Amino acid sequence: MVTVMPYERYVHYRHGKLAGVIGPGKHRFWGLGHDLVPVDMRVELFEVRPQEVPTSDGITVKVSAAARTQVVDPVAFNEFTDDPHGYLYDAIKTWIRTTVHGLTLDEVIAGISVDETPVDIATAAASVGIDISDFGVRDILVPGEIRRATEDLVTTRQRSHIALEQARTDVAVLRALANSAKVLEDHPALAAVRLAETAASHGGTVIIERPTA
Repeated sequence: MVTVMPYERYVHYRHGKLAGVIGPGKHRFWGLGHDLVPVDMRVELFEVRPQEVPTSDGITVKVSAAARTQVVDPVAFNEFTDDPHGYLYDAIKTWIRTTVHGLTLDEVIAGISVDETPVDIATAAASVGIDISDFGVRDILVPGEIRRATEDLVTTRQRSHIALEQARTDVAVLRALANSAKVLEDHPALAAVRLAETAASHGGTVIIERPTA
């Protein structure tokens, strides 16, 4: 007698030959030669620890990945290899190394986007009876000195941008002052009015004397 839980399947062999897959419930077997291999069908978080890989420009980074996996073919999971999770793990490691090795450090830092599970990984997963979903690169770690240099470069760029904007503002102010000076030079009466307005705004008094005949 064997009880199979809802999240389990048992691969059933009779005298060394596949007899089928047993689903949830209680099952009784008569005679000898029965072998039952339990397989957990629940969804799992599958993680690949950070892999040290050199980029195309020779900088070693650490990249990790993760996915959600679920056994969908208990027979393949049990028969294809004695370590199905290790087989899938190795396929993901190979993909990480191949991908990162083909990118520059700047491209890696910008992020490795994965819209769908890569074909090589999906094929490896299917071989061992596993469905894989939500695959993606999780962490990208760069050497400390490279990270600090990158941060310094970003800071320098920001400061340069601010300085450039300030210079543009200064030039615009000077241009406006030059235009104003030209207008006042060409129109003395306007200059006098402007002077009076400025004095009045500061509580002062301007006395304008008419020239004698």
